[in-house]
Amino acid sequence: MKRSLRVRVSGRVGVVGAVTALVAAGTSLAPALASGVATPKGRVLASNLDNPRGLSFGASGVLYVAEAGHGGRLCLGPGPEGSPLCAGLTGAVSRVRHDGRVIRLVTGLISTADPKGQSAEGPVSVASRHGRVYAVIGESAHGLPPKTPTSPVLTAARQQLGRQIRLTGHGRYTPVAPVGDIDYLWSAAHKKLNPQFPDANPNAILVVAGGAYVADAGANTLDWVSSTGKVKVLAYLGVPKGAPVDSVPTCLAKGPDGALYIGELLGGYLTAGHARVWRYSHGAARVWKTGFTAVNGCGFDSRGNFYATEIFAHGLTSGSPVGALVQVAKNGHRSAWGAGQLYAPSGFASRGADVYVSNWSVMPARNPGGPTGQIITFDVG
Repeated sequence: MKRSLRVRVSGRVGVVGAVTALVAAGTSLAPALASGVATPKGRVLASNLDNPRGLSFGASGVLYVAEAGHGGRLCLGPGPEGSPLCAGLTGAVSRVRHDGRVIRLVTGLISTADPKGQSAEGPVSVASRHGRVYAVIGESAHGLPPKTPTSPVLTAARQQLGRQIRLTGHGRYTPVAPVGDIDYLWSAAHKKLNPQFPDANPNAILVVAGGAYVADAGANTLDWVSSTGKVKVLAYLGVPKGAPVDSVPTCLAKGPDGALYIGELLGGYLTAGHARVWRYSHGAARVWKTGFTAVNGCGFDSRGNFYATEIFAHGLTSGSPVGALVQVAKNGHRSAWGAGQLYAPSGFASRGADVYVSNWSVMPARNPGGPTGQIITFDVG
């Protein structure tokens, strides 16, 4: 998307300010999302998380969360909402115990946010396979101002933005591939696809045998990253002709049928109801389901039901932080969960009879008098 009209990956342009104002004013945030049937009530598993985004379970049942951090003291200039964009080394990849205790596995990762630590970009997605934990950091080093002076924070930004990393234990990590940088260059070479290029913002990772899939919300691509770090663009997710903005793919999930499912934030429009879910199989991506709004996370439960987290269920132009967890049953029936509980939800994960959602995903761990990042779990029975 155009940087002058940029909707950041979690759909936060012009809305975080509305969230803050509503909370400060004590405004009632009860949503009107009733589906006509009883839906599960969520339970808060963990609080005081720092802009929590993607969730993923390891094989041993460990729940991992990507925390985008809360920026820092180095303020660079206006961000997508007009306020200063402040950078710091506050991003993290963490695990959450059954009792809700949060243990930071890697800290000191790059993070950018507004001066209040809200609406951060940093580590945005996490995935695990065979005991190895991977994460992806949003944006691209190519998006940094070219004449920005050197500092430890900006050096970290140049080294980390847009990177896929692998955790190596003892608080350390190793870079795997500069996905964001490669997608930025790919988009610059494909301006005929999108006049708003170049852009890149990897936002979701799904690790499988031999490598990982990555969804890039800036380049609007599905990528393959081999185990040796080679990046290949598999598909470009376009929008209807004449649509004013991009598709903005935000989440990845492997379906019961073995195909790959990709949720998007916009589908070409900022208003409600235009987001789609794509199905990628045998080298082709096709729209699978339509009628969603601002999808940020997605996945399947053990019974084959599909879920999408809608970060702003009334649309990005509504000024409302109300979100939802939408279940699409195997028979196609849809129901919206989380009424009165979900606000700016993002990541999704499922294990056994429970599904998990990162909530207040645009809020920092320290927010006096206001909400902090959470993880909420729903028992699906």
